[in-house]
Amino acid sequence: MNVRDHLILYVDDEHANRVVFEITFGKTFRIKCVSSAEEAIALVAQEHIAVIVSDQRMTGMSGDELLKKVKDVSPDTVRMIVTAYSDLEPILNAVNEGLVARYVVKPWDRVELEETLRWALEAYVAGKQNNALQLRLMQTERLRTLGQVSAAVLHDLNQPVMAVSMSAEQLNDLSRIAPVLVRLSRGDTSLTPDERAILGQLGEDLPELASSLTTCASFMADLMKQMKQFQRHDTAPPASGDVAPLPVIKLALAMCRGGSMSSGSKLAYDGPAELPRVRATSTDLMQIFVNLVRNAQQALEEHAVPQGTVILRAVVGDRGLTLSVTDNGPGIPPEVLARLGTPFYTTREAGTGLGVAQVKRLVGRLGGELRIESTLGKGTTAIFTLPTLTAT
Repeated sequence: MNVRDHLILYVDDEHANRVVFEITFGKTFRIKCVSSAEEAIALVAQEHIAVIVSDQRMTGMSGDELLKKVKDVSPDTVRMIVTAYSDLEPILNAVNEGLVARYVVKPWDRVELEETLRWALEAYVAGKQNNALQLRLMQTERLRTLGQVSAAVLHDLNQPVMAVSMSAEQLNDLSRIAPVLVRLSRGDTSLTPDERAILGQLGEDLPELASSLTTCASFMADLMKQMKQFQRHDTAPPASGDVAPLPVIKLALAMCRGGSMSSGSKLAYDGPAELPRVRATSTDLMQIFVNLVRNAQQALEEHAVPQGTVILRAVVGDRGLTLSVTDNGPGIPPEVLARLGTPFYTTREAGTGLGVAQVKRLVGRLGGELRIESTLGKGTTAIFTLPTLTAT
């Protein structure tokens, strides 16, 4: 197949982006660039477009809305979209509906995007020869996306499962008091000093254990619900909650205490005793906090940092609630920092590369933007600001 036999249409309302795309790929592929969804629709009606690549965030019509119209006008055209992490939610739904074959997250990598464009042209040619073959290719891409979503869910289930396991062990230890409770229920109030001590411990620990188990169970149930919605092609918008962040922060830190023990590091919260409510769900916030804290702990553990610290800070300002996770670990090299957050990119042997990517997606969905600042030999800070219900 000669790639220049077929036309690739690139749609972006920013002139600089169109210039970069054409300069980067114009020598390899036959490219035409337009600045609006309306121009793209008119061109698709006039010419045979093999592949259309659209930016998601454009003035007027968004990228996923454009590709829905393109599908009606030219169903053989392979549809791709370029998106930021903050716009990823509607794109996942668009992939699930079959409106988009592939999505590309900004900033795109030249080599990866060139390979994706070649794949799209091959899919177009296959579709012209055999529509059923192209349909299978699209279904394969949906399964690929579903696999990424599943991997992210499994990644985020790991920490609450560990917390539930630790709580269950603690509850099992406290169950030694069960015979004493039976005797008390029968009116026998004679207790040994050891039995009184265990009973007192039960009174102190049981409320926190019950709360932790209930919250972890709810968190895991919410993650599974999200997974089932995607599998069922449920394109309803994600739920927007109204949550107090501090209880979620405390539970996230409690979940990660085991990581501090294994790394010999200190884990602390630094911020006001009361925080304004944010428009989010506790599940979203929990995923964000746990991923960032565990990443910091793992950096300290892998490099055996003496007197390691991980601090989750909260600052209330005019722009909203600024949250950050800071460690005093080895820092991140600039070349690694530039790719951090790319799904499945990791420098850890046992890593998945999903944690930071998931955090970027969730923070973007909640109206913020994740920044990661790092200095070699001094440490790393992940920081983002969320709008509060009282922020102006």
